[in-house]
Amino acid sequence: MEEIFDRANTCYKDSTPELKEERATLLEDWLKMETSFGKLGDVSVFNSKLPKKLKKIKPITREDGSTEYEEYIDYLYPEESQTTNLKILEAAYKWKNQKVATSKDYD
Repeated sequence: MEEIFDRANTCYKDSTPELKEERATLLEDWLKMETSFGKLGDVSVFNSKLPKKLKKIKPITREDGSTEYEEYIDYLYPEESQTTNLKILEAAYKWKNQKVATSKDYD
């Protein structure tokens, strides 16, 4: 049974990454199944797979040109979190190098 859930999770992750909510539901169901087995279930596997729920706000432009904001739930998966952190570090590195280059111009 675990292999079926794992294949479905991999399919969501690789083939349809835009279906974040469906993937989260699958992982929650998988976790419920594992916990229902008591001592036989292995829930330690889920620490690295479960997403964090984030409340976000997006602007929506009405027909009359005014802007309205809508709140929605997004899911941040561990593998996405790692790439986001790398992008932040990369941006900080570029900023630092740019700042060092600019300060050398003034010397």
